[in-house]
Amino acid sequence: MKSTQNKSSITILEPGIFSTIQDLGRYEYQQFGVPTSGALDQTAFKIGNLILGNEINNPGIETTLIGPKIKFNSSEWICITGANSNPMINNKKINMWTPQFVKKNSVLSFGKMDWGVRSYILFHNTFDLEQTMGSYSTNTSLQIGGHNKGFQLNAKDKIKFKKIKINLPPLSNNFDYKKHYINENTKFSLRVILGPHDDFFNSNNIKKFLQSDYVISPQSNRIGFRLNGPNIKHKSKSDIISEGGALGSIQIPGDGQPIVLLHDRGTTGGYPKIATISSVDIPKLVQSNPGQKISFEKIEIEEAINLYRSHNTLMKSILRLDQDLKIETKNSENKIQVYSNQKLLNTKSFNIKSKFKNKQFDLNIKLS
Repeated sequence: MKSTQNKSSITILEPGIFSTIQDLGRYEYQQFGVPTSGALDQTAFKIGNLILGNEINNPGIETTLIGPKIKFNSSEWICITGANSNPMINNKKINMWTPQFVKKNSVLSFGKMDWGVRSYILFHNTFDLEQTMGSYSTNTSLQIGGHNKGFQLNAKDKIKFKKIKINLPPLSNNFDYKKHYINENTKFSLRVILGPHDDFFNSNNIKKFLQSDYVISPQSNRIGFRLNGPNIKHKSKSDIISEGGALGSIQIPGDGQPIVLLHDRGTTGGYPKIATISSVDIPKLVQSNPGQKISFEKIEIEEAINLYRSHNTLMKSILRLDQDLKIETKNSENKIQVYSNQKLLNTKSFNIKSKFKNKQFDLNIKLS
C-alpha cells in the first residue's frame, strides 16, 4: 500500500455522551489483572473495517447514545456501523455500513439513535497514538489506552493519523446487515451454554433461569450488564474461590440477580457462573438499552462452536471484490500522490470505475 508521509487529523468539536477509542482489545495481560477492553459490539466494528479494506483490528471510535461532532482536517475515507445513529456530513444525512469519502474541513455529526446504543466510526487511516500493551483500546477504570491516557474523548481533542492512504476502499452492497445483525424485536433471547458452575444451583432454579424474562438494569456499563428479574437461589454458598471470568459469563451473586461480564470486566471474580452467552449473541446484548427485556435459551457447546464458525464464514464473505479499479487523472495542478498499480500519479481529482456482480460503479473523487 502506497502513501504520503504528511500527517492528517480530526478534531473533536463535541464529544457526545461517551466516546472512546477502541480496537478489538488486549488479550495477553489478564493474568496480570488487565482487562481485555475493546469494542463492545465487535461484529459491527469488524464489519466497518472490512468495508474499508482495513485489518479488522484497525482502531476506531465507539460512541454511546449520542455521537460526537468531528471536524476533518484532511480528506478521509470512513465507515459508520453499529446502532442506527443517523450520521450526517455537513448536516446532510449519509448512509451507514458503506464507505463514505469525507472532504477536508467537513464536519461529521449525529442525530438521535433510531435503535441500539453504540455506533462505530472506522477510518481508512490509522491513529498516530501509542499502544498500551499492544492495544489502542481505552479503559477508563484503569486509565490506559486511547487518546487521553484512558479517558473518554473531549472537545478540542486533535487526533492525528499515521499516514494518508489514497487508495479507494472496496465497494459493495452484498452485506445484508438487517438480516444478519439487527434484532428489532421488543424481546429477544440470548443463547447460553450452562456452566461452569451450574452445579451450584438445583434443577428448579436452572429452569427458572432459562424460562424467566429479565430486564437490563440502568446500573450497566462496559464492565458488566446487571439484570433485574426472578432471584436465582444457590444450593448453599454464593461464593467461590476467585477465578477468571470469560466474556459473556453470567455471575449469580448473593442477591440472586444475574450479572453478565463484558469487556472491561475484572480479570477474576468470586461468584458462581451459571452460564455463558454465546459470543455471537454479545452484540445483541450490548446494543440494548436499560429496560430491554431478554431471556435465555440453552444450547450445547457443539452448537456454540458451529455458530462461531458460521459467524467467521460471514466475516470472510463480506466484500470479496475484485480489485479491478481503473484510475484516470484529471487536473494535475495542486499535486498530491496517488498510486495505481504501483505507478505514481499527480492529480487533484480522479475517476474510479469498478464492477461488482455485473454492476458498474463510477465515482469522481476530488481531494483538497
